[in-house]
Amino acid sequence: MPDNLQPYERRTTAQIGKAQKLRFIAEKIIALPTLPTVVSRLMQLVDSPKSSAQTLAKLIENDQVLTARILKLANSAYYGMARQVATVSQAVVIVGFDAVKDMGLSVSVLDAFKDPGGNRYFNLARFWEHTMGVAFTAKLLAKKHAPEVSSEAFTAGLLHDLGKVVINQYCHDDFMEIMSRVNDDKEDLLYAETMVLDTTHDRIGGWLANRWNMPVSIVDAIEFHHHPYLSEKHQTLATLIKLADVVCRRANIGYSGNNSPAVLSEEEIDYLTKINVPTDDETLKLLEDQARAEMDKAGMFIEIIRQ
Repeated sequence: MPDNLQPYERRTTAQIGKAQKLRFIAEKIIALPTLPTVVSRLMQLVDSPKSSAQTLAKLIENDQVLTARILKLANSAYYGMARQVATVSQAVVIVGFDAVKDMGLSVSVLDAFKDPGGNRYFNLARFWEHTMGVAFTAKLLAKKHAPEVSSEAFTAGLLHDLGKVVINQYCHDDFMEIMSRVNDDKEDLLYAETMVLDTTHDRIGGWLANRWNMPVSIVDAIEFHHHPYLSEKHQTLATLIKLADVVCRRANIGYSGNNSPAVLSEEEIDYLTKINVPTDDETLKLLEDQARAEMDKAGMFIEIIRQ
């Protein structure tokens, strides 16, 4: 090994050369932890019409952390129960199947990625605030305009920028350079990622979601959330994620790491018009207010998953 290189596990993509970057990143993703078995099974059960509160409760009780947080959510002021909720099955009935799934996935994802620190341009807490905002806003949009994808909207929104935290944690020096180029040199984020890594966070996020056996619709929404018109079969979900992202960035909900103007392309506007989603400036401002209100309502949920 040349003297100027660190051991393989710590090499940056700049050190190993341009031709090997994608292979290096792919190997990093292969080495990433999988979703906990309980959470993977939980997502399957929630999406099954045959599942009951008792079935979900039996699964959740195998995970002490998730059990404690579900019970805390059910007993929070948001639900205003007169008596304390003491069993997981009662908690599942009170908060609902979707909230249980959202809680399980959120806890797992936030626990899986830590902030290496040292980057004055990127704050992980504000990043998760952004992804939560997109998740809740996407769910709101889907319920109103595309109920057929409402069960997937939160997950796709939460994970849409997953590739950024992968780069931050596993290719940290590269991420530092990307953020420097975005903030100091005023480069577009996707351009900076391509220059440094030869790939972008949306593609990396799609790779990891596929490794986690996420539904193809969610993998597509993650991979194409910057260019949803490229998604052949799941354009509706991908476009709603893009809209939710634009709305949250306009509303200054968290910080995504992207300083480019939060705008919709002509292709995206045309498609949203086709599915009866208005995109005029007045509507976007109204959506900003709704996104902030959703975050206020979700305050207890977010506080509990961050513990």
